[in-house]
Amino acid sequence: MDASAPYCNSCGAPQIRFVEPEIITHTFRVQSPAANIPAQIKSQTILPSATALDKNSALRASLIAGAIAALLSLLPLGIVFGAPIGGFLSVLLYRRRSWTGDPRPGAGFRLGALSGMFGYAIFLVLAAIQIALSHAQNEVRDSMIETIHRQQARNPDPQARQMLDYFLTPHGLLVMMIGGLVLICVMFVLVSGIGAAISAALLRRKDPPG
Repeated sequence: MDASAPYCNSCGAPQIRFVEPEIITHTFRVQSPAANIPAQIKSQTILPSATALDKNSALRASLIAGAIAALLSLLPLGIVFGAPIGGFLSVLLYRRRSWTGDPRPGAGFRLGALSGMFGYAIFLVLAAIQIALSHAQNEVRDSMIETIHRQQARNPDPQARQMLDYFLTPHGLLVMMIGGLVLICVMFVLVSGIGAAISAALLRRKDPPG
């Protein structure tokens, strides 16, 4: 009997053959996309950077610290220590409110500078209100004129005396006042920023050993 014939040669019945299918095994490897990212990049992506500041926390901390610095600056000689204390407090308040961790000295300086800007603005408003309520406008003007006269007495140079005479005019007094306010603003911001940078360096926790 021919096994390859479709029908049986004896009885004519169809011949049915069953062939077991061949099973092919395929192996697939699934790899997470994060596995291709270098460890340094993953750490920068997952962990917040200490050089970046949380804006909301930075604004709140700087505003509160600036207000404290402005109030301290209204005291006698308070402008000397008010700004650095405000900068130092801005870092303390930020560490309590922020989720980004301890700021580095560079970020602390920016935080303190922002605190200094707020502090100077508040100080300027409070000082103006204080002068207006005490009717001390003429006293401030007389104090500026007296300072110019003392400088004239100490400086025999005719050109310097002529320049000082300009500051005795109404326009010169205005320029002198604006220049003094700008100088105080710059000093307020810089000193507050330095105080915050020192605060960030002293209060920063040491990084865990990697």
